[in-house]
Amino acid sequence: MNEYSQDDIQICIDFGKYNQKLDEKFGIPRIILSSHYDARIVFNHRRPRYISFTVYYSHTEYLFERFQYLHENGVNVLQFITNRPPQNSWDFQDFLDFSNSKLIDIEESHFWELNKKPLIFIIDNLNLLIHNSYSGDGHFQLTENALQQIHELIRYGQLGNHDDSDPFISSNYNREISFGNIRMVLSLNHDYGDDTKYKFEINRDAYLTITDGSKSLDDVDLFELGKLICILLSFYWEKTIDFFIAHCRVNNNPNYRTLKKYRYSNHYVDESSHNSLKSRYGTVYDFIESLDYTKISMCKILLEEIVPRINRSKVVDEISEFMLLYSIVEKIRNYCIEFPIDGSLLEIKEEFIFIKGKDATDNYIKNKIKEIVEIIDPSDKDDFLAKANGKVNFIKKTGLVDQFDSLVTYLSLNPEMYSLDFTTLITIRNGIYHGKPPREDVNPYNNKLRLLINDLVLQLIQ
Repeated sequence: MNEYSQDDIQICIDFGKYNQKLDEKFGIPRIILSSHYDARIVFNHRRPRYISFTVYYSHTEYLFERFQYLHENGVNVLQFITNRPPQNSWDFQDFLDFSNSKLIDIEESHFWELNKKPLIFIIDNLNLLIHNSYSGDGHFQLTENALQQIHELIRYGQLGNHDDSDPFISSNYNREISFGNIRMVLSLNHDYGDDTKYKFEINRDAYLTITDGSKSLDDVDLFELGKLICILLSFYWEKTIDFFIAHCRVNNNPNYRTLKKYRYSNHYVDESSHNSLKSRYGTVYDFIESLDYTKISMCKILLEEIVPRINRSKVVDEISEFMLLYSIVEKIRNYCIEFPIDGSLLEIKEEFIFIKGKDATDNYIKNKIKEIVEIIDPSDKDDFLAKANGKVNFIKKTGLVDQFDSLVTYLSLNPEMYSLDFTTLITIRNGIYHGKPPREDVNPYNNKLRLLINDLVLQLIQ
């Protein structure tokens, strides 16, 4: 079954200040260029792929050569493509937005259509404002990793077992839930070929649908909510979940009804079924309903940083896994130092407590450091004394162990639950950082770190 779809649009091309240079380069006056062109957006509607934006032109215009020349000279060529202005007051063309687009390549094709030569721009992302189509408040097509997980809610079986209107579903435990001020639901849509044949193929696609009863959210808000929900799904299912085609309602532009996003989302397809949070929350809906929307909104940036790292740590070697998990704990610690939780900042003991004042303590430490010069090689004595003052603050500081213990306690967790010796963790981390792989097996530490990280995140968002 064909997995590619297309959206057709009319555009204009204007090279602006580069016109004269192009005329001189190709010896062809720009007067031959058309006033407008037919263009086509070709995309894979089943899985993330790069987008082909194809422009059809007369071969006498040498558009491919013009664009390729500018591209090879470091010019952003997408800026020359604009929307064709409406021909009548009641006529509004769909509106292209390349602001988030990265040009991957420029290609030409020898398969002409209607006596026109195709010029193909390969891009990663594209926005399209649509005039006469409305598909709800927010509709997000999810990447492949979501299929297996939603299958736990919606199961396919023998024909005719569940619903006469949907003969492919044998059981359905799906439901809509609240998330902040919106409603959300996951779904599986399917299509199939000619069912009169001896064999036919059924294809399933995973979706997230958002409903904003207040109609107060704009398209930017809705897309951000879609991204946030995907992060939460990724955390719960322990695999990357993202959307690659989305439609969101536009309510701040009277001439357009929907903003469609094409997104290239390149990630590892994870077929594992392990889910450590499932023992606590039976379904992803149970998990999301346990969360505090206000807290999630506050630490959204942190979640966007650490959840991809958590999932990335599953597909690397054990040493890299350790370093990724260790860095996640550090990021959570730094977040808690900067942002208060329930009005209370994480206070970490930075220095040991001394019985003398600051100046007296500093002078005492300086003098003790200088005494060490007696065992320094004569050739290094002057250099050692010159750097002695810089060692004072280092000696006064407490260790990272205190910082990690303080973090766990601050988030109302018991450090003893995790059987983690932070001194050992720090030693292993420092050894790896300086190119000395640990002699011991780090997998037990990775498992304990993963459990700790799950609990730390839950404490932040519940």
